[in-house]
Amino acid sequence: MPATYNRAQIRAALAQNDPALSFYLDLDTGNVVQINDTDTSPEVETLRNQVMEGYGERYRYIPGGNPAADDAAVAAWMETEGI
Repeated sequence: MPATYNRAQIRAALAQNDPALSFYLDLDTGNVVQINDTDTSPEVETLRNQVMEGYGERYRYIPGGNPAADDAAVAAWMETEGI
């Protein structure tokens, strides 16, 4: 696992309110992966399948809907995920 995670990307994902988008933290890279759930292109399907195959081990879901997400919200989410 990387020593650092992109907290700005996590904060942005926590703040996202678009129900068509899903966000996952990639524990290997420390970056957030965005998936448009309405996009059925082969590229997005490949990415979606990769995330689902590694879900729980490599990827962690980031729930959105907190427009006031701040550093404390990021820390709380990471603690809940055991990161």
